[in-house]
Amino acid sequence: MPRILDNPKFRGELAAIAKATGRTLEEVSSEARDNLEEMRGDRKGLAVSAFAWLSRYVCRRGYDPDYYHDTKELEWVRSLAAKKSVVYLVTHKTYLDFFVLYDFFYRNGIAPPYVFGGINMAFSGFGFFARRAGGIFIRRTFADNPVYKAVLRRYIQHLIAEGCSFSWAIEGTRSRTGKLVQPKLGLLKYVADAARPLGDDAVAYIPVSVSYDQIPDVADMSAQEAGATKEPESLSWFVSYIRRLGNRFGNIYIRFGDAIAIGDTPDAPDLTASQRLVAPEIIGVRKLAFEVCYHINEVTPATVTSLILMSLLCRTAAKPERIGADVSALHNYLAKRQSSSIFASPNRLIDGDFDAALSTLIANGIVRQDRDADYCSIVPERYLVALYYSNMAVHHFVIAAFTELGLLNVAHARSGTGEPAFRAEVQRLRDLFKFEFFFSRADSFREQFIEELNYLDAPLDAIGAGDRGAAESLLRRQPLLVAYGALSPFINAYQVVANCLLRDGADSVNDHNAFIASCQAESRKTGAGYPGFASKALLTNGLSLAENRGLLGSGDNVAERRQDFANELHFIAGQLHEIRGMTA
Repeated sequence: MPRILDNPKFRGELAAIAKATGRTLEEVSSEARDNLEEMRGDRKGLAVSAFAWLSRYVCRRGYDPDYYHDTKELEWVRSLAAKKSVVYLVTHKTYLDFFVLYDFFYRNGIAPPYVFGGINMAFSGFGFFARRAGGIFIRRTFADNPVYKAVLRRYIQHLIAEGCSFSWAIEGTRSRTGKLVQPKLGLLKYVADAARPLGDDAVAYIPVSVSYDQIPDVADMSAQEAGATKEPESLSWFVSYIRRLGNRFGNIYIRFGDAIAIGDTPDAPDLTASQRLVAPEIIGVRKLAFEVCYHINEVTPATVTSLILMSLLCRTAAKPERIGADVSALHNYLAKRQSSSIFASPNRLIDGDFDAALSTLIANGIVRQDRDADYCSIVPERYLVALYYSNMAVHHFVIAAFTELGLLNVAHARSGTGEPAFRAEVQRLRDLFKFEFFFSRADSFREQFIEELNYLDAPLDAIGAGDRGAAESLLRRQPLLVAYGALSPFINAYQVVANCLLRDGADSVNDHNAFIASCQAESRKTGAGYPGFASKALLTNGLSLAENRGLLGSGDNVAERRQDFANELHFIAGQLHEIRGMTA
């Protein structure tokens, strides 16, 4: 620890903080030592092996002991980790994620990385143990604490100089919706700043997906999204959590995307024009975060569980043989689309046992089966749970969903004819869902739709001819249309936000938390758990969209613009119901 704090440049930084805050250097230095002691992790040999054993034990209680992974990916990750510092950026869905990776790396001869976690996880007993196995626990908020920020920055610099690797959840928290959420830039910026003097390729950033057939956390998270209180982490909570893993939750799948350097962001949007007042290094970190998230999605596979629930969200109810046909159709779609230049991702698919997956969903109370008619449907009270699992694969079907709505636009000539109508619709959808999904750059985005139409045997020049009947016929020929199942949960939530804004007239929204609470209350009127019910996370994104469109303040025409927003959402909801009616 003295080597970290005695760095001359760091001492100068503490002296500057002392002068700016009117404190003595001794006071600031003492606080810095306390901060470092609070966050500092280590890797003691015995603790590492013991934590690896614990990780293995925890994961085996609920899952198959052999994780599905790509051996070639594992080999190049092992090779890269032996050469330089690696940052493994994970989409975080469950408390198990980092136990899984710790076990996986340890058993495959890769030094487990230092893992950043929230200070809430450093509860009595576990925190002491985890710190000695490489856990670094940091405070949730420290924006107004210059000493803490300086210590964290210096500590990361020290670890990078030692050649250490790191891992954390790029979203900053667990996903409450099943899909990847917007990234937090804090830790990424600290690592990028620390690595900058060593060159752009000093640190490799690897997108990581850890996927599960089913997740024990989902029921609790869904309840919290509906308004339940989150149980605080503690040793008794942790023991209870491990006990609950006694049920069978299926398999675990680990996939790695290609390594990314901070200057290597070909798929990220060009932010330089829209953020001219932002420092170039900040723009670089934002583009890196987008690139990582985009490629996490690319390597996150679709499980049979997620495809079954996607089918039921599209149809509401269906017989098992119909659901099985849908799963086969979706699987076939992914198999064919991944061979294209835009969708080249061999990690999109997971072969699985359909009957076993459906039986597990029924046994766990997520899907129910009518004994007389043999129809399956989502249990209404478990709607958010089902949506969570469906959302684990929804990013693979967004382009298909947008294409369906674009073709519907052509069929009804709603904003022009032919190709202009199609392009107008997909661009509108891109803007509407920009807080939900990670879209590629504009040129790649256009190319995705050209390839999608070619896949449907409806090239863009045929769309350009404006044959309305052909466009509608093409939609009706598809074995399963995905737009309703993929997009309606988001539109439902956005409509709740729009309706609450209309209720408030031209009043400003000053308290976002209170407004979201009122949206939740409004949503509950339809009955908690039913498809009209909106989760807190989706309502929050709807509010972000409204804020982005300037609808939260007061003004002469804000009430009119709020009405326009509500009308737009109502119109798209109608389109989605029309698509649903076309499903074969």
